Amino acid sequence: MHWLPLPRELTVSEERLPFAGCHAIKHPAGWEGAVRPLSALGEAFGGWTAFFEHDASLAPEAYRLQIENGRIRVQAGSPRAAFYACHTLLQAWDGKSLPILSVADAPTLAWRGVVEGFYGVPWKHAARLRMLDFMGAHKMNIYLYAPKDDPYHRDRWRDPYPPEEAERLHELVQRAQQNFIEFVFCISPGLSMVYSDPEEFQRLVAKIEAVQAMGVRAFGLLVDDIPEELQHEADRAVYSSLAHAHADLANRLHHWLKERDSTSWLIVCPTFYHNRGEPPYVKELGERTERGISIMWTGPKVVSREITHEDAELFTLAIRRKPFVWDNYPVNDYEPSRLLMGPITGRDVETLVRLEALVSNPMNQAEASKIALGTYADLLWNAEAYDPQRSWDAAIVHLVGEEALPAMREFCQQNLWSRHWKEAPPEIASAIEEWQKSGDTEPLRSALTRLATLPRRLRQHITQTELLEELEPWLWRMEQISKLGLELLDQLEEEALRPARILTELEAIRNASEAIVCDGWIERWIRETLEEFA
Repeated sequence: MHWLPLPRELTVSEERLPFAGCHAIKHPAGWEGAVRPLSALGEAFGGWTAFFEHDASLAPEAYRLQIENGRIRVQAGSPRAAFYACHTLLQAWDGKSLPILSVADAPTLAWRGVVEGFYGVPWKHAARLRMLDFMGAHKMNIYLYAPKDDPYHRDRWRDPYPPEEAERLHELVQRAQQNFIEFVFCISPGLSMVYSDPEEFQRLVAKIEAVQAMGVRAFGLLVDDIPEELQHEADRAVYSSLAHAHADLANRLHHWLKERDSTSWLIVCPTFYHNRGEPPYVKELGERTERGISIMWTGPKVVSREITHEDAELFTLAIRRKPFVWDNYPVNDYEPSRLLMGPITGRDVETLVRLEALVSNPMNQAEASKIALGTYADLLWNAEAYDPQRSWDAAIVHLVGEEALPAMREFCQQNLWSRHWKEAPPEIASAIEEWQKSGDTEPLRSALTRLATLPRRLRQHITQTELLEELEPWLWRMEQISKLGLELLDQLEEEALRPARILTELEAIRNASEAIVCDGWIERWIRETLEEFA
């Protein structure tokens, strides 16, 4: 069984009992939304009875689930915990039967989720709705709306959302609430805002007030990727530093929010967001910013391959609170020719217990991101038992199904590399090196043939249209470049090398698609071979 995330304590019997739905669902008043995943199955004649109870002794997201013959019992610390119990049950269900099982579960980290914070074309509305459903089903509980190229988020932050855009935003808020996800509306005014101008502050809160009316209580004030010095003379006359201005703005906004809703939450992304707490800006921001405000951090680097507990402790000392981690994986906006399809690594339980929250910044490809995001969900829920390989397989199965697992895993293995996220070379590299040493073409031919047929195998097994559309540039590139490699091998074996033809085809492939597969090993081998033999 491919659990995602893996429950903390789990006992599963090999015995399975027929289950088609619930005859009745008993739950506390107001918990209708929490049991929705189970009630959506519909009533079954002669079906089981499910009992949901509030247990105040449990932590807010903790639950206990027992499945016995004809009865389901859930004890939950909150409606959100009951919602998670339903999704654990549905993962145990094969469409016909349930195993006898017992689960005791609770998360490692309190806040676990996604920040849509990349540059480039933002996700489509439908993709965001699917992402929120995915997050809820895998026990992630916070989503930050912060697409850099939404003009009303950054460049036109003063302007209200047009009615159609506002309606879509409201629908996202509602979908997040249905999935027990904290929707955080982020705004990024730092490129042009005059911090000391009261009218500018009124424009800021007017924008936020319109989103508050949609039911949002959490907001992100993002001042990342802006000039590192105050830009306006009016601000330089009032503030001693950029950190002074940002802390003052954050504190004023924090007060404004709390006056209207005591449960409001403000999260700040600083200008210096990657370090170990040494920049003067970071220390001053931590000193001046009120304690109820969260401060974001990407780790020691913009894209941090590893975040250690020592790193977290140093940044905590600087900002005087636990950091809220904006984790730049598997984001690919800095290298859009690549997909980053591997599991998350380099964050362990010792690090996570020192954080307030961790949110993953995904790729521009929302569906393809769900493999890495699935492993995040697993890590952040149960870091003590996290196994990247097990989690990776589980995430792939949850996205494309068991039958497609071998082919999809093989595709992911060809798409792991970036400048900042290095892995071992792809398997084709070993076949190329073996050919260069021995001259034996068979291992290389076999590897290229397998890669050339992999796109067809994936297209046969994957049924999600949106995922296939996202992967298609890389599938096409893999198919074409592998076939060209096979053509080169044929010409070498026949001693009829036609370098001009091979180069022309290679340039045509490159012009048709910028996608990079297998870390570019096949292209480099083709060019180097032509140079050597021609």
